[in-house]
Amino acid sequence: MAENSTGLGAGPKWAVPTVLYFAVAVTVHFIQYPRFVIRQLAWGTCVAIAAFLVLGGVAAYLSALLPLKKALRERRLLTSGLYSVVRHPLYASSILLILPGVALLLRSWLLLPMPAVAYIAARAYIPAEEAQLRRRFGEAFDTYQSRTSPFFPKLWHRHKPG
Repeated sequence: MAENSTGLGAGPKWAVPTVLYFAVAVTVHFIQYPRFVIRQLAWGTCVAIAAFLVLGGVAAYLSALLPLKKALRERRLLTSGLYSVVRHPLYASSILLILPGVALLLRSWLLLPMPAVAYIAARAYIPAEEAQLRRRFGEAFDTYQSRTSPFFPKLWHRHKPG
């Protein structure tokens, strides 16, 4: 859950390197066109997969954004809905669904690494956001953090013996 004075969390910080990578990759892609076009999948297949990813990502993003806005207004830690599955569903939906969808929509090999760039950048900036959440919510955030993963849902839980 993003929390700071603007409610934007680490998003704008990790978006900068992602947008820069996108701008360079798209520029090179179009200057060198058709050198970096994904040809292994038909255009229609790329569009169908891209649409599925982008629409799913936007739906997940909005499903996480609306309750987050309410929680920020109420100054409470959001741990329900998508936030019960991952700590950063806004970032996860962008990195895991929307960005790969955009890469496939543009059919560019150069854009396929973009989610990795975004993931690395997000991982670099999220600790500061989570430290702020820890200061604000204390043990409640620690408990929440221990049972959720930043981006990928935990498929199983480790049970402590005894």
